[in-house]
Amino acid sequence: MLKISDFAQLSRVSPKALRLYDRMGLLKPIKVDSQSNYRYYSATQLPRLNRILVFKELGFSLEEIGCLLNENISLAEIRGMLRLKQSEIQQRLLDDQSRLIRVEMRLQELEQEKSMSNYEVILKPIKSQLVAATLGIIPNFDDCGPILESLFDQVYTYAFGNGLKEVGCGINIYHETTLRDKDIPVEAVVPIPHKIPTSDRIWIYKLPEVETVACVVHHGSFASLGNAYCTLLEWVGKHGYQISGSTREVYLQYERNGDPSQYVTEVQIPVEKAA
Repeated sequence: MLKISDFAQLSRVSPKALRLYDRMGLLKPIKVDSQSNYRYYSATQLPRLNRILVFKELGFSLEEIGCLLNENISLAEIRGMLRLKQSEIQQRLLDDQSRLIRVEMRLQELEQEKSMSNYEVILKPIKSQLVAATLGIIPNFDDCGPILESLFDQVYTYAFGNGLKEVGCGINIYHETTLRDKDIPVEAVVPIPHKIPTSDRIWIYKLPEVETVACVVHHGSFASLGNAYCTLLEWVGKHGYQISGSTREVYLQYERNGDPSQYVTEVQIPVEKAA
């Protein structure tokens, strides 16, 4: 029999790890002294320990290794777990490769611009949400403020008039993906916590989820919001994406007649990988 310290030295595994394997039932000592609780091992246990170490190097958790060491597990089940781990590693490699490409592109951008951009473009999913909404037409982007305010006033007034105490941040949706300079259809949308009646002017529905949006957060006046759009559109083209849905502006921080420098707007463009 070998003391735990000797077995640890022989196997190149720390006594701490051996005690953990004991607690988890992966590798029990052949004897535990009843007086001192000192653990003793045998050289015949090395093959089982080596199997634990091999599975650990392959990326299996100790819980998974416990399943793999189960005497009742079939070879088909072991093959299945190995194939699943193979798929996980392959996906991780693909994710790392994609991340590496983005790092390289960011380095190129910094070398060209010589400074950090005011915007950070991120990709994220958007969940479906219940909303109250109305439609309108803005003559052009320069004169859209009063019309958008009127549209949102209608939605907020209707929501609060139907007993809602709290609603979400206003969302402006441009449903047309082609650029227009005048007579632009817009939808003023307000997330609500539960259903309320629909009227002839305000309707209630579930705004669909979006699998992937490219988005930036714009701090400041709406007059400079075009900079956010330019950054987004340039990023979408440069990174091999294409627009796949309606653009949204989410007014995260806005106060009527407030300080425009304190406005916070998130611009969201649905995207998908270009064919």
